Amino acid sequence: MSLVSTTSLRYFAEVVRAGSIRAASENLYVAASAISRQLAMLEDSLGAPLLERRQGRGKVKLTAAGEILMRYHKNIVKESGRLHSEIEALQGLKRGHVNFGMPESLTRDFMPQFFSGFSKRYPGISFSVKVSGSPTLAEMLLEDDLDACFTFGDIAFQDMSVVYSRLLPLYVLVPTGHPLEGSKSLRLSSCAEYGLSWLDSSLWARQQYDEMLAKAKIRPRIALETNSYELMRNVAAEGMCLTFTTAPLEDPFGRPRAGSYVPLKDPRARPQRLALSVHKGRSLPIPVAAFLSELTAALEAAEQLAEPHAEPRAPRGKAAK
Repeated sequence: MSLVSTTSLRYFAEVVRAGSIRAASENLYVAASAISRQLAMLEDSLGAPLLERRQGRGKVKLTAAGEILMRYHKNIVKESGRLHSEIEALQGLKRGHVNFGMPESLTRDFMPQFFSGFSKRYPGISFSVKVSGSPTLAEMLLEDDLDACFTFGDIAFQDMSVVYSRLLPLYVLVPTGHPLEGSKSLRLSSCAEYGLSWLDSSLWARQQYDEMLAKAKIRPRIALETNSYELMRNVAAEGMCLTFTTAPLEDPFGRPRAGSYVPLKDPRARPQRLALSVHKGRSLPIPVAAFLSELTAALEAAEQLAEPHAEPRAPRGKAAK
């Protein structure tokens, strides 16, 4: 079997991405006949068909051999990016790139400020940030589509290594002027008669919230259901309803733009676990390692602020306990 041509492989990947030879031709500014010839040469070289030939305008479909070749292409792209990152790292962190993932609840608090500060210190390091639910982020991490990610909840994969972990207590975001405003703490029963914003079933914490209220024998009055933590906080700030949430990492005793965070002191309310993880055994580029080192230090500093009366803690290890 002869070597795979880089040109043929590039054309093949674009056909798969675009969905057809015609669309790939338009994207690459290459004649469709030239792309077809390259695909034929590629199939002849590998000795197997790569695409199912379909009539009409439907998207191309990969054969089993095509699936293998596409994985091969993705690995080449990833390794090429890693090579560039490591060579750039030799320039003293002047250049580099970090692929990072996090749930939406961290997009307003803590991380924007951290990204900004890190970027000022290392202006040559850029970021690609994926915002999604924790299960999706964990899967992307294990596929090496992410260098590191935050997750909420008990996401347990044996190939994930936890760099930092912390239990975050639950609070009730109480709108300004609400009858519960000014409470020192609240129980689930205190919230039962008021409208709540609620997570939909696509998010991990929904199951935790459902179990929490079921044990308390409370049927919630759902005013709004969504997959957006940010929307939940915003409608509470506008006075529409109560919201169960965690407090901001960097200022757990601060006030939201309207309302207040009141601790949920109830035996059925379990804290949420925040974890920062990497793919176990993967050799991380120097820029990524520097990013994680500073992020972990910032998280530990924020944790100390959240526990002003706690004794100082020793730095956390890089492996899950």
